[in-house]
Formats: sequence, structure tokens, C-alpha cells
Amino acid sequence: MNITSRQLKAFLLTARHQSFSRAAEQLFITQSGMSVLIRELEEQLGFRLFDRTTRRVTLTEFGNRFLPIADRNVLELEAAAQNIGRSACAANRRLALGAMPLIAGRLLPAAIGEFAKRDAGLEIVLHDGDRNRLVAMVNAGELDAALGCFIEPVPGLRRIALHRFSLMAIQSQADAIRMARPMRWEDLVEARLLGTPSDSPVQQLVERTLQRFGRRQPPDLVFNYMETIIAMVAVGAGVAVIPSFAIPACNSYRIAMSPLEDPVVPVDLVQIADRGRKLPQGAMEFNEFLKSYIAQWADEPCPPGFARAA
Repeated sequence: MNITSRQLKAFLLTARHQSFSRAAEQLFITQSGMSVLIRELEEQLGFRLFDRTTRRVTLTEFGNRFLPIADRNVLELEAAAQNIGRSACAANRRLALGAMPLIAGRLLPAAIGEFAKRDAGLEIVLHDGDRNRLVAMVNAGELDAALGCFIEPVPGLRRIALHRFSLMAIQSQADAIRMARPMRWEDLVEARLLGTPSDSPVQQLVERTLQRFGRRQPPDLVFNYMETIIAMVAVGAGVAVIPSFAIPACNSYRIAMSPLEDPVVPVDLVQIADRGRKLPQGAMEFNEFLKSYIAQWADEPCPPGFARAA
């Protein structure tokens, strides 16, 4: 037996209106099409549902017995579909967002909290991880999107630029007294440098730039996480070159930040997402909010703690 919801709907409408033509209008089909649906249903059930005359259509005894069964099934089906639809809509208002540790810990929590005041219906679930882990999670569909310094394009993933930052030098406040501000790349050639592992795209960018001024050796000290570098710089362990989106983190330490000039090296904070997957409802609105939220402090003439030349 293969009874369809359309057949049941045709039966209920015909019983209600006692007319094939009026029931057909409700289903937006022809009268002959309605007759076919009822005939197919009767054949599957094995009994007649209606007595037909030239003037009206009336339920048979078996049609009357079948009526509450059909009505209940259609109501249950429609109610279940509505409930699932509401659940699907709610699930589509959930954004699984990944970010590199410094961004996840220092930049996004406050931004997510501020955005929630504007759109409490979008649930943003934050995950932190290194670059390779974030790319893998986006590719696997575990994350809707991820934020970080994805300098090189990733196959299958689209990149949306959120803000253009630049590389800056950080040093302890005691060391900053003895060094030029703003700094030039040539000032770092002989410095004791702290950096990240050589497979980091940002570290590779730093080393390529320093090579132009004659420095060939790797950093003197290497750490996996940028916040560790910031903390070590604060206690005088050396100088580091990091993206200026780390300003909020540096402001928690006794750190002097200097723009790096000759040349200024840009670093984009970008979002990556699967090219073939639509972002959840509200994700693009969050992106636009995040752009303006970052710009509020990043585009200031002199962000807090950022040293400028006198």
C-alpha cells in the first residue's frame, strides 16, 4: 500500500465540500485530476469512499469510518513538518566559528558579546585551534567558517578579508627607551628575535622581509603561540614581529608597540569558508559587524599602546 498525503488531502477536501470540482479548486488541479486521486486511493484501500450522483458526492459507510483516520494522519503530518521546520530554522541560526588562539581569546569574545545585544537569535559557537586544524575542520564541515592569517589561498575555500593590518615590532618598555620609534626593518637585523615555528605563514613573511636586509638566521627563541611570545617580550627576552591585530593582547602587558616601516608589510585578517556551502543565516551580518567592530580601534590614528614617532 502506497497512500500519499496528496491522496488523503484530496479525500478530506472532497468530503468537506461534497464536490469534486470545489475540492479540485482547493488543490489547484482539474476535476478529472481530483477524480483520479480518489479512484487511486479507493483502489489501494479496497473499498469505495464516496457515493457519486450527478448532483453531489456523499461518503459511504466505509468513507465515514476512514474520515477520522485520514484527518488525524494529515494533521499529525503537517504538525510534524512544522516542528521540524522550526527546528531546522533554529539550527540554521547557529554559526560554528573557528579562530587562531590569540584571535579566539583576545578579539572575538567581546565582539560576539556585543553582537549578541543586536541579534540574540544567532548562536555563535567559538572554537580555537592552529591554522592546519582550522582548515581541516572547515573542510570537514565541522566549522562554518574560521578566522586567521590565511595568507595563501586554500584550495576549495573562499577567503573574505575582514581588515588589513600590518606587521609591527614589540619590545619591553625598558628596551623601547633605547630603540627608534617607529622602527625600521633594518633595526631588527641584529636584534634578539622571538618568533613562531618556521611553518607559520606569518613567520615566513617576517623572515622573507628580514632577508632583504641581510638577516638569514631564524629567530633566537621559538614559541608555538603568539601570546607566549608577547609575555616573553614583556619580561625582556627579546623583540618580536607580529601582526597589529595583537594590539588588544599587548595592552594587557608592559609592552611597547612600534609600527614597522620601510617597508610597511600588510597582513590581512580573513575569514575562510567552504566555497560550496552556504553560510548560516546571520553569518554575513556578523561579518559586517565584525569589520566595523575591529575598525573602531584598528583605524584609530594611534591605537592604545602603539608608539609613534615624536
